[in-house]
Amino acid sequence: MAGAALPTRFRSRLTAAFVLVASIASGALALGSYLTVSRYRNHVFREHATEAAQLALLSSPREISLEVFEDILGEFQRRAGFETVAVVGDVTFSSSSRLGTANIPLSLRAGLPSGATRQQTVTVEGEPFLVAAGKPRASEVALYLFFSRDELEESLRFLRNVLSGGWLVAVAAAAAFGDYVARRTLRPVRAAAGAATDLAEGLLETRMHPQGDEFDAWSDSFNRMAEALEHKIKELSDAAERERRFTADVAHDLRTPLTGMSSAASLLEDELPQLPLAARRITQLLIADVRRLETLVLDLLELAHHDVGRETAHLEPLSIRESLQAAVRSWHGDSAVVPITDGEDAWVLADRARFRSVVTNLLSNAFRHGGGVVEVAIRPDADSMAIDVLDRGPGLSSRDLDSVFDRFYKGDPARTGTGSGLGLAIAWENARLQGGILEAANREGGGARFTFRLARATRGESGELAT
Repeated sequence: MAGAALPTRFRSRLTAAFVLVASIASGALALGSYLTVSRYRNHVFREHATEAAQLALLSSPREISLEVFEDILGEFQRRAGFETVAVVGDVTFSSSSRLGTANIPLSLRAGLPSGATRQQTVTVEGEPFLVAAGKPRASEVALYLFFSRDELEESLRFLRNVLSGGWLVAVAAAAAFGDYVARRTLRPVRAAAGAATDLAEGLLETRMHPQGDEFDAWSDSFNRMAEALEHKIKELSDAAERERRFTADVAHDLRTPLTGMSSAASLLEDELPQLPLAARRITQLLIADVRRLETLVLDLLELAHHDVGRETAHLEPLSIRESLQAAVRSWHGDSAVVPITDGEDAWVLADRARFRSVVTNLLSNAFRHGGGVVEVAIRPDADSMAIDVLDRGPGLSSRDLDSVFDRFYKGDPARTGTGSGLGLAIAWENARLQGGILEAANREGGGARFTFRLARATRGESGELAT
């Protein structure tokens, strides 16, 4: 089964839906996790700082000196590992050279409670600290405990990076899974498209195989449709073959008796002057009907040969102007003059006899339905040459434009006559056999336009085409 290229828009939308849902869900989970852990870690850090500050206030002396500060500093470092700044009046004691009163926010300096603590976050030389400030009871010593947040911030950054990486992995996994699901889901659609393409190309035995899922009902319906279509097309093909065989057989069987009738008609035509007037009119009608029947049988035989592929075309370079003039001279219509408008003379690749047959059929049709005034124009058209046969008749209806080259087709009563409805069909077959095309349209100002297009040629080209 030939593969069919399906538009990927639906598959892309389905994959995008998976990615969107996964990115929103995993993003919300990652963000919620980060915010929860961050809030919890900050709360624990503050609680730890508060407890350490409370213990420091309880164990701090009412008065402080450098020796006392050194003693309590060692105790603080063993207990909690924070930096300490003690302020007594204008005297400042610090456990670190980079920390001093300048690093203490003004909001913490004023009105410190006795026996209680207040907290605030500050940044010293790019390092974040949580400052817990307070005074021991009945003491003028102000203690400022600096708890470094570096480790906390680093752990939160690591958590953020891990969650971001996990979110990206989840999105990528969702994209891969969504594409897999989309491909698997659309596999029956792709198979149906391929089967429909094969049916359109004439492979009527094409069937869909069950997928073992919810699409089996679809496959069964498609296969039933394909079977019905194959059966109907076979019936139509058999009917068309019977029709072609019947037409060929009838035309062939009529040819022998028609030859005798044609000979008798020719003899009667020679004897017309000697016949009584009443018999002469009847004989003329009989001769005309024999001629029409002969033309019809010959046309049917030619179409039968086209149908079975017996017709070939010997292509050679032809001068359009000379070939048109020869076709006009050989054609005997209601008028002896067919104006050929001035135009470019060029060479086309065509079969001489079939070229003349196409042109004479177009001329005959134009004179029969075009009011007796016909123009033939030559014009270049891209890589081909176009020959326009134009009349001044009532023109073609939309129904005529769709069916004018069909066999046995006759238009509305304004365009009917004694023709068999095979002339334009034969012209179309002969044009196709030469690699050309026939087109029908209405001309501006009224009337019909029949265009015969052939490929351009140069001298020396030749070839043979078969139906």
